[in-house]
Amino acid sequence: MDWLNQYAWIGALLFARLGAVMMIAPGWGEQTTPAMMRLGVAVLVTATLAPTLAGNAPPLPADIIGAIPMVITEVIIGLILGLGARLMMSALQVAGATVGLASGLGFAQQVDPIASQPAAIFSGFFSMMGVVLIMSAGLHRVMIEAAADSYILFPPGAFPPVGDALTFVVDAVSNSFRLGIQIAAPVLIFSLVFNVALGLISRLIPQVQVFMTAMPLSVMLGLAVTALGLGGGMMVWLQEMDRQMHILTIR
Repeated sequence: MDWLNQYAWIGALLFARLGAVMMIAPGWGEQTTPAMMRLGVAVLVTATLAPTLAGNAPPLPADIIGAIPMVITEVIIGLILGLGARLMMSALQVAGATVGLASGLGFAQQVDPIASQPAAIFSGFFSMMGVVLIMSAGLHRVMIEAAADSYILFPPGAFPPVGDALTFVVDAVSNSFRLGIQIAAPVLIFSLVFNVALGLISRLIPQVQVFMTAMPLSVMLGLAVTALGLGGGMMVWLQEMDRQMHILTIR
């Protein structure tokens, strides 16, 4: 039974990291995807990559006390890998909230199907578009490649460098916020110019009911500016997402 225990140990160790990645990575770990489906995909990915990655697995510990820290370490590495890509999805939520406030639709709320919580209407739209772009561009497969290549950088059972992991997460957070502002930049510029013009009009012609006429015009022009700049903004976000996912790939 020694060989059977060794194979079971290798499968559990690989599943701990790959399963954590698949449960949180964009495209695979969305809240709208059933948990059983995500679990089944994680098992299939583990079974597919096991023959290649089994040689890097450490031997079976003598007791369960020695196995628990290794499994926890693998889960932490998988969460770091998936979180680095998941944080880039928050850039779309930042962009959606910013566009909503700048265009006058900040109070329009709906349930974001990606985040599974109430959010600005633009946040849900941008998040759904981001998932579609990830699946269309094949970045969901790149995430599996990054998970497989991570065994070269971080051997099984070895704890990753804390400093490098923190730097990776901090860079992902800062890049996501920067990208969110970049996507919403056309609407922010429009909002600034539009509100300055309204202030001048209210000063020059106090009789004009600025608020009654400005709000519908702000919404319509904000939607037009969003539609014009959305293509370029989403392409920039997709390129950054591709770069983020390729950071840990060796191929």
